[in-house]
Amino acid sequence: MTLIRNNLIIALVIPIIALAGLVAHKVYKINVGQEYILPILGFDPRDLLSGHYLIYRIDYGVSGLCSGMKYNQEKPAYVCLSPRSFSELKPQHCTAMISGHCRGSRFNAGIERFFVPQADARTLERAVRGRKGSIVLAVNRSGKALIKDLLIEDQPWRDYLSTLEQIESKQ
Repeated sequence: MTLIRNNLIIALVIPIIALAGLVAHKVYKINVGQEYILPILGFDPRDLLSGHYLIYRIDYGVSGLCSGMKYNQEKPAYVCLSPRSFSELKPQHCTAMISGHCRGSRFNAGIERFFVPQADARTLERAVRGRKGSIVLAVNRSGKALIKDLLIEDQPWRDYLSTLEQIESKQ
């Protein structure tokens, strides 16, 4: 009986420790990465909101992003944030870069969607379509970018929604 209980405890503790380790690793990556704020644009009026995810295109401020790529295979690509440039080869003299891939004419770094609560989704979708949105990223030295927050009108999205609620309650 004791053996079964010990095995059960071990079976429950191992996944909890693994989950805690994954969370700690993500928090570490977000806190260590260099922070950048980039504007976002809604790009597909039929499907900007997909489930509970707000889908957008990031304006990297770089011309020629994935231009001229006519094939459908994914190809590694890099956006250098300092100085601003785009390259299919890993940049040598770049102090901060985001690694991703081009498929067709779209650059994808895995940061093109943001989870939002269903009750707030339509309001945030309208704000992004109105070009009021930007995304806060943490970029590490290897070029991996993680989303820290969504900003609407230069304030965190939760604060933006609170401000809207206060305005509506006064009317």
